[in-house]
Amino acid sequence: ITQEGIIIGDLGGVPVEMPRDSVRLVEYNGDPDWGESFEGAVPERTYESKISSFGFDVRYTDGAIYDGIVGKYADEYEAQKNLSDSPWVSVGVNSGIRYFDTNGIDRIANGKINARPDRHPTSIYTKLPETQFGLEVYASPGIDPKTNTPWREDRYAEDVFIKRDEYGAIVSYIKCNNRDVERPPCSHYFDLEPNMKLDVYVSYSRYVLKDWQRIEQVVRTAVLDFRK
Repeated sequence: ITQEGIIIGDLGGVPVEMPRDSVRLVEYNGDPDWGESFEGAVPERTYESKISSFGFDVRYTDGAIYDGIVGKYADEYEAQKNLSDSPWVSVGVNSGIRYFDTNGIDRIANGKINARPDRHPTSIYTKLPETQFGLEVYASPGIDPKTNTPWREDRYAEDVFIKRDEYGAIVSYIKCNNRDVERPPCSHYFDLEPNMKLDVYVSYSRYVLKDWQRIEQVVRTAVLDFRK
């Protein structure tokens, strides 16, 4: 898999070289499922071996990529990772057989905000009149009759944030939990078309949602920098 600490392969149609100390859980098309093992030898990886998924952590304030427990950023990562407004975000990449295909983000986001009316109230969404951080906002309407509190405040409720392109297609899709906890989780989805055929999802605290554009740009740059 490696050449001098480098993981190689075809990522979204592009040959890449990724530092082994930074990327984790690298999978290729045809790898066994979790808990299973290869029958015979692990295939030799080349620049034609199609990568299906991997992850890494990046600090969006300066683009530093976490490089392991003995790496350059180890101490800073440990000191900052659990802050309510931690600048470290966790990135997952799906490509190869896991790629949603063109306009996949739009389809997934529309499926979320246009759920059937017979779904649980926390799965029903209405668009709010005001935008937030340049994003459309969708939330669950109505009141929970058992608690007399808004469904939006249910522990399982999520607010949805949407960015569209000039044609109306959803290109950035973010969902954030509403719970009053130290780091309310957000999941942020976008793709790298037309540069690479892959989807990205980023996990971070709702307290840094205001920086979503910077996060997206830093993550995009980090993935593109893996190109050979």
